[in-house]
Amino acid sequence: MDATGRGGHGRDPSPGGRARNPDLDDAIANATTSLLEERGLAALTIEAIARRAAVGRATIYRRWPNLDALVLHVLRGVVREIPVPDRGSVRDDLIEMLGDQLRLIEREAGKLYPSLAHQATVSPAARQALRELMQRRRAAVDAVLQRGIERGEIPGDVDLQIAFFQLWGPVYYRYLSAFAAECAIEADFVVRLVDGVLVSIGTRR
Repeated sequence: MDATGRGGHGRDPSPGGRARNPDLDDAIANATTSLLEERGLAALTIEAIARRAAVGRATIYRRWPNLDALVLHVLRGVVREIPVPDRGSVRDDLIEMLGDQLRLIEREAGKLYPSLAHQATVSPAARQALRELMQRRRAAVDAVLQRGIERGEIPGDVDLQIAFFQLWGPVYYRYLSAFAAECAIEADFVVRLVDGVLVSIGTRR
């Protein structure tokens, strides 16, 4: 391992011994997350994580063989199942789903996305995690729009891919804009976004 703590030959987890303490796992993961948010991926080291989590480096290496494995574990936490609401209308479903996801981005996920994208350029596993994230988002939006087509609320020939990007792109970029300007996102942003997209694809309400 080099002086930065980024070496790729950290100790493998012990096959025997005491059961792992999940509280320590959480402490290490939380320390990694906070340091990623504060300093970014380039400045992250095992030593800094150990200090922040108040554990020894050996405690980390018993759980993850190297820094990349630990970072990937943390970043994969961004990839979650996306609940698909069913409130009876495509508009209400989209507002609820995108509102929930925007709150998730504001609360925890948004600051980790750049690290996930960076890691994906060098790690096939991180690239797969990023692919899973986008697939789950696309599947959730498609499910809502397909129901809208079945109900006759939106045209059957709507371009689902374009609609997906119309809905998700502004959510993340609005977060970035608010983060850069250190200001709050408007309470009605998601409502206005959904209404605008539905007008563009031709609602039949």
